[in-house]
Amino acid sequence: MKKLLFSAVIISLLMLCGCTQNAPSPQNELISSNWTASLDGGGELSLKFYGEPGDFSAEFNLKNAGKDITISGDCLVDSTSIVIFDSSVSQNYAFDYTPKGDTLEISYNHNVLTMQKQS
Repeated sequence: MKKLLFSAVIISLLMLCGCTQNAPSPQNELISSNWTASLDGGGELSLKFYGEPGDFSAEFNLKNAGKDITISGDCLVDSTSIVIFDSSVSQNYAFDYTPKGDTLEISYNHNVLTMQKQS
């Protein structure tokens, strides 16, 4: 009887171990897509990522009122923020983010923008 119970417990544990699955990390969801937004007044935003793990770069672009502003360079991404190192102006830009499926909330200086995943 003890052998039967022990065998049942071992088989159950093996079955449960085979059912685990890794959830996608916020970083992977963020960097695997391009993001865009249309602003009130006709402005447009885009956020794109390039490179391989450990060597990422990003480009954040704002088009509004006939002007085109781009922040681009090497970037670091963790589970809540993006830092873009723009060497052309020797400046670092930090954004907090929250991915929500096909939308991405980006905050900078207490302002929140909602971007859509580009297909």
